[in-house]
Amino acid sequence: MQTDEDTGLPLVTFQESGRESLGPRDVLIRFLAAPINPLDILVLADVYTTKPHHYLRGEPIMGYDGVGEIVLRGAAVSDVSPGDIVIPSKLGMGTWRTQAVVNVEWVHKIDQPSNNTFAAMMYSTVAPGFLLVEDMCNLRPGDWIIQNAATSAIAQMVVQFARLRNIHTIGIIRDRDVAEAESVKQTLHQLGSEIVLTESEVEGNAEIGSKPVKLALDCVSGTSARRLVDLLSTGGTFVQLGLVAERQGQLPLDATNRSGHTPTFKTFRSKPQMALKSREEQAHMFNGFVAQFNAGELVLPPLGLETILWNSREPEVSSERIVKAVKRAQSGRLGQRKQVMIFI
Repeated sequence: MQTDEDTGLPLVTFQESGRESLGPRDVLIRFLAAPINPLDILVLADVYTTKPHHYLRGEPIMGYDGVGEIVLRGAAVSDVSPGDIVIPSKLGMGTWRTQAVVNVEWVHKIDQPSNNTFAAMMYSTVAPGFLLVEDMCNLRPGDWIIQNAATSAIAQMVVQFARLRNIHTIGIIRDRDVAEAESVKQTLHQLGSEIVLTESEVEGNAEIGSKPVKLALDCVSGTSARRLVDLLSTGGTFVQLGLVAERQGQLPLDATNRSGHTPTFKTFRSKPQMALKSREEQAHMFNGFVAQFNAGELVLPPLGLETILWNSREPEVSSERIVKAVKRAQSGRLGQRKQVMIFI
C-alpha cells in the first residue's frame, strides 16, 4: 500500500472498476454509507488481526462497516431480494466502494432504517456498545458503569443501552478548555450519563468513590485505566477494549492499588464476542437496534459525527474529500469526529 510523502502514513487511493460477474450465491450491493472507524485506521496501518478479504488489482479494499442496498441477486439466492437493505455480517467486507459483488453470506438483511448513517455504524459501533453492557458482567438496574474516553461513539452507545436498563454511567473525558469541557459534559448528561468528569477531576472525587461501580470500560490504558480499577466495587469487572489495547501501554498495578476487592479483568473484541451468537441471533439483534432507533429509543452519537459526501458525478473531488477525511482520522487529534461516507 502506498504511503503519504508528508506523513509517512498509509495512503488511501481510488480505482475505477467494471462490475464483476454474478455467481449463483452472489449479490450485487450498492453502498449507501460507510464510516471511517478507528478499526479502519489500524487496518490501514497493518496492525489489526483481521485483514481485508477483498482486493482490486492487488490492493486491499478498505471499510469494515456500512450499509447497502441489494441491486441484483444470483440464481441460487432466495433470502434477500433487490431493494433489501443489508449490512456486513463479518469484518473485512470492503465497504469503501460504491458497489460490490459478494457472496450472500457476507451480509445481514435488516429492516428499513430511518437513517442510513445509523445503519452504517451498527456492526462496529452500536453492537459493541450493546455487547459491553449485556455480556461483560451481570448488571442489574441501579448498578453503575464507569468508562474513559466517554466522547467516543461506542461509549455514547454504552450510555444509551445502560439507560434503557436503568443502569447508571460515569463518563471520564480528557482534559480540555473549560468551556469546551462543560459543553461536552452537558451533551453527555442529556444523553443519559449521570456523572461526567475530566481526567483531572477524577482523583479523590468523593461522589464517584461512593458509587457501586460494577463495570469499568477502558480504551485509554495507563494511569486512566488504573483509576478505573481503583473505583470498582468488590467483585467488579474491568474490561479493556481490545481494539485500542493493541497500540496502548500497560495497565500499571502495584501493592497500593485496591486489588483486594477482587476485580475480574477482561479484554473485549467485537469479532469473537459477536461470534458467540448464531447468524440468526445476530440478525435479530441488529433488527432490534433498527426498531429502537426508529422508535426514538436510540439516537446517533451526538458528539462528533461528520458526513463526507461521495458524489459519483464528481469522482476526483470526492476522492480528495475522502483522502482528507482519512488523514484526519489518522491524526487522532482531540475532539476528532467520527466520519461517515455517504454515497450519492
